[in-house]
Amino acid sequence: MCCLQRLVDTSSLLQATSDVRTGVALPNDAKPERVLASVAGSQQNPPSSEQIHQDVLGAATRATFSILHSLRDQTHRLQRSQLYKIVTNTTQPSHVISAIVVSMVLVALWPNLISGQSSAGECARSRLDVGDNSRGNPLTQIAYLGSFTIHFGAQIWMTFVSGLALYFSLPRHTFGLIQEILFPKYFTLGTGLSTISLVSFVELRRSTRPELAYRSLARWDPVDLLQIAALGLTASLELFVRLYLAPPMLRLMHEKHRIEAGASIGQEVGQFDGAGNGYLERSCYYKATHKKFRQIHMATAILNMVSLTCTCVHLLYLATRVTI
Repeated sequence: MCCLQRLVDTSSLLQATSDVRTGVALPNDAKPERVLASVAGSQQNPPSSEQIHQDVLGAATRATFSILHSLRDQTHRLQRSQLYKIVTNTTQPSHVISAIVVSMVLVALWPNLISGQSSAGECARSRLDVGDNSRGNPLTQIAYLGSFTIHFGAQIWMTFVSGLALYFSLPRHTFGLIQEILFPKYFTLGTGLSTISLVSFVELRRSTRPELAYRSLARWDPVDLLQIAALGLTASLELFVRLYLAPPMLRLMHEKHRIEAGASIGQEVGQFDGAGNGYLERSCYYKATHKKFRQIHMATAILNMVSLTCTCVHLLYLATRVTI
């Protein structure tokens, strides 16, 4: 009612201003001077906070859209390049990426891999140098805690929330297309975060216990060695899944979808193995494709659960040492 009343009250004003702009003669009782004065007064009023908020929100939305549109164009340009085709369509880049990740870990652990017995002078000097930095570099602590917590949260969400909720809610082909986008990003993120957690954990242990910097890994505490093994195994498994299991699994999924679309199958929710469809039951090629897909998918799920178990081992390690 307030909006309607306001519209009725301002209708004469709008009519008067339109008449003034178009040069139409106003009636005697319209009082154009008062109308123009009221229009000028309204233009001088500052904008309300709600209008400013809407303007800022609109500008931020347009800027975000522009940035995302630019990134999408750059991504499409990269995908059309020859380098991207070589990296994604051949197996050699996978070996190179694996070698780079392993080299990074070896560089971080190299001082302890080649060190033997530490001299007394080196240990004493390291204890004097540590001073007030016994808790380690703050940036290293942020990298360690941030990478581990983000990784653990992503594992819980992807394994127990997102995957199950989408699987039991969406048609199979739609669910497959979503997983095609999420799977590579999930395992790539997990590999990077696990590697950062491993390297920063080793660096923090050297900072909090300076004598470890000159001690071979074989002479570290068994609990610390267990954490290094757990984080290293997590990174290795996720890298293996990302480079060697996810690509063939997605190719098999595309082939399954192509065959099922020809048989008008794929919009049901939940598991489907071809039973009840005569065309798919008679197709040996579909059965072989489906079997191979299930094998790789099962291996991926098992390795993901193993990596989650390793993450929980390190979570228990942190829980027994954090004091608030």
